[in-house]
Amino acid sequence: MSQDQRQHAPVPAGDDDARRARLDELRRQDALRARRGRRLRTGATAGGVLAAVAVVLGLVASMHGRPAQDPDDASGIDPDRVNVRGERVYEDLERDHVKGEVDYPADVRPPVGGRHDPQWQNANGDVYTRPLREENAVHSLEHGTVWVTYSTDLPQAEVEELRAKVAGVPYRMMSPLPGQESPVRLTAWGHQLSVHSAADPRVDAFFDAYVQGPQAPEQGAPVTGGKATP
Repeated sequence: MSQDQRQHAPVPAGDDDARRARLDELRRQDALRARRGRRLRTGATAGGVLAAVAVVLGLVASMHGRPAQDPDDASGIDPDRVNVRGERVYEDLERDHVKGEVDYPADVRPPVGGRHDPQWQNANGDVYTRPLREENAVHSLEHGTVWVTYSTDLPQAEVEELRAKVAGVPYRMMSPLPGQESPVRLTAWGHQLSVHSAADPRVDAFFDAYVQGPQAPEQGAPVTGGKATP
C-alpha cells in the first residue's frame, strides 16, 4: 500500500469510539470546572457582603454608642443604680458633641456627663496640677474614665496618696478643682462619690466599679491622643 493510500485509509471503528469517549470526558470535566467556579464566585460575593456589613456595624457602634457587650456583665455592676455606698447616680445624660462652652448644672461639680467637646482629655493615668476644661474631661468620662478631683485645701500628703492610685493607670486622671466642697470627689459617667480622705476604702471600690465599667457609653474608646494639657 502506498503512502497516499495509508493516509486516506478508513479509521477503524474502535478508534472513533475512543475519541468520542475522550471528548465526552473532557466536556464533563469542563462542566465540573464551570460549576465549581460559579460556587466560588457566589461564596466570595456573599463573604464580601458580610464583611461590608460588619464594617458598617462597627462604625455605627463606634460613632453612636458603646461596642457590643455581654448583657450579663460579669462584674455585677449595674450602671443605673448605686454600686458604691454614698455615691449619687445621674441618668438621661446628653451625649452630643459641641464646640464652645457647655452650661453644666451648677450643683454637680465636676459634671458627670452631658454634651461635651469632640476632643477628649488624655486620661491614661494622667495627673494634672491645674483644673481641667470640663467639656474635654466629660468626653473622657464617656470613654470609661474615672476622674479624681480634689479641693485645693487638701493636704499634700493626701494629694500624693491620690497620685499613687492614678499615675500611669489607664482610664484614670486627676486634677485640682478650686471651690470643691468635698476634699476628694470621684466621677464616672453618671456616677459621683464624695469622700473626706484619700484613704477612704470607697476610693478603690469606685475605681474597681467604674474604670472601664458598664456605665460608659463608649467603653473602650481611646483616652490617649486627645487634649494633653489642662
